[in-house]
Amino acid sequence: MGILEVDDTKLRALYQRAWVESGHGFVNPRNYPYLDKAISVYALTHRCSYDAAYIFAKTGRKIWKK
Repeated sequence: MGILEVDDTKLRALYQRAWVESGHGFVNPRNYPYLDKAISVYALTHRCSYDAAYIFAKTGRKIWKK
């Protein structure tokens, strides 16, 4: 896996990290550059929207069709 490749586990782990840093509260991905970048890369590689990738990072459910 390359440095710019983001898979399901890595995206979920980065969201978890941001969630812990936020004090177990709301996570605005724009406040965490590493999470924002990971969501953008994930959305591009999996051909889904930024919002769908964010929802997947947060809940673990994929809401887009392949």
